Amino acid sequence: MLCHIWTATFQINFGVRQGSVLSPYLFALYLDDLGKLIDPANGCYAILYADDILLLSPSVTYLERLLHLCENELACLDMAINFKKSGCLRVGLRCDIECTAVRPISFNCRNMDMEC
Repeated sequence: MLCHIWTATFQINFGVRQGSVLSPYLFALYLDDLGKLIDPANGCYAILYADDILLLSPSVTYLERLLHLCENELACLDMAINFKKSGCLRVGLRCDIECTAVRPISFNCRNMDMEC
């Protein structure tokens, strides 16, 4: 109710409305298992913030493993990485060397035993 005037009702079929205070909480709750799959002993980390995921790794090889691990977990949740809205930043002595393109791969939910 706004200014004592009721608005017309509308139906939400799925998801959470844009800007909802529940969005970051539900995202973190939904992806909680992702953090448990990643081993910081290998220097790999996943940072969840709002509706974004930041993947950190000590090498391109570990980053690719981490990315595919995330793809697999997201596939189990009926979610996917939007590669058009994703980027990669390489830091260090070899930062000017171009990496090979990482391609998405198809998974059957939890069909592989993978570690990062």
